[in-house]
Amino acid sequence: MRVSSGHAGLVLALLAVLLPAETEAQITWRDFVVTGGVSAEGYQGNLPTAGATVRDSTEVASAMVSEMGMRGGWVWRHGGVVRATLDFDGGVRQFTARGFELRDYAPREWVGTLDLTAFQPVSQGVLLTGFARVRGRQVEDRPPMPLFLPPAYRSAQGGFGVEVDAGGSSRVNLRLVGEQSDFAAPEFAPQVRLLDRSSGTARLSATVPAGTSGSVEFFMGGELSRYPEQTTFVDDDPFRRDRGWNAGADWTHQGTRVAQLGAEVRTNRSNSRRPEYNSVTVQTLFSSPAPGDAIFSAYAALTLKQYLEAIPSARLIPGEEANNASLAYLSLTRGLARNLDGTVRLGWTRAETEIGGEYFQRVGAYLLLRYRPGF
Repeated sequence: MRVSSGHAGLVLALLAVLLPAETEAQITWRDFVVTGGVSAEGYQGNLPTAGATVRDSTEVASAMVSEMGMRGGWVWRHGGVVRATLDFDGGVRQFTARGFELRDYAPREWVGTLDLTAFQPVSQGVLLTGFARVRGRQVEDRPPMPLFLPPAYRSAQGGFGVEVDAGGSSRVNLRLVGEQSDFAAPEFAPQVRLLDRSSGTARLSATVPAGTSGSVEFFMGGELSRYPEQTTFVDDDPFRRDRGWNAGADWTHQGTRVAQLGAEVRTNRSNSRRPEYNSVTVQTLFSSPAPGDAIFSAYAALTLKQYLEAIPSARLIPGEEANNASLAYLSLTRGLARNLDGTVRLGWTRAETEIGGEYFQRVGAYLLLRYRPGF
């Protein structure tokens, strides 16, 4: 499945037809960016995965990667007030992989996201938000480990949020979200269907000022998930259901330099034989002007995760392995020409596959170019 900017244009056209004629001129671009880049990546970890064609034999693999993408969005204003936004983000990555024993792989990954958000003030200091999202991923020639690419899927998400201005730059947010995710299982890997799920999440956060240029956000949330393809072998409770909780805090300083520091704890409990776990993540971000009109950025996240019981047949959902990843990167960004900037980045990741407790590592060097036409 591909979700491209063409879909965004179709939705925008439908909105333009439905809106009154006098408001058509109030639909404007919020941003439009074309991205291209190349990278060299190395992978380590000969591990199992749910959806690869074969289990090849290698501990170390490498790949050259080229990518192209577009992202942007539109804003609808009524009476000078933003009432709705429509955003899209899509692209393709082409890999040329080496190091496997059976053959060389050339996976291609298409991804896309389309977001629609509507805003409705309900009283002084209270804003109601409704949102919908569709996402998709298509992977061709998906390789075995350690080059991990999540399997193809499509998902739909919707929900609403309430933001309350608590005064003094403080605010409180509540978000409720429902999501349905379906995975495209190839004939050779029907077990990918085990990842299909429906879920509902709730997140409550409060942001308070910290000094003249800083803020602290405290948050907590819960998630209920159901997996219709995973059985528990219990007659009165036949399908897997998970209950997840998370809580944490993030401090942010914004000025000439930007700094962030955060911590989050997560727990997951289940009615199935899937391992239950606890995890703690600490993350930090720093960004500062550098010589030569450049911007230097550094980011690091360290996750410590412990399973309550070791069960090797566990299945994680794509995205959950990212929540429990440790990663770091250094980057340098500089303007190269009018509306064009470039980024050089070094990165490292240690994360799980879809199999709980099985980790792989990735290191890479990246060169990215971003062009903004300015319309």
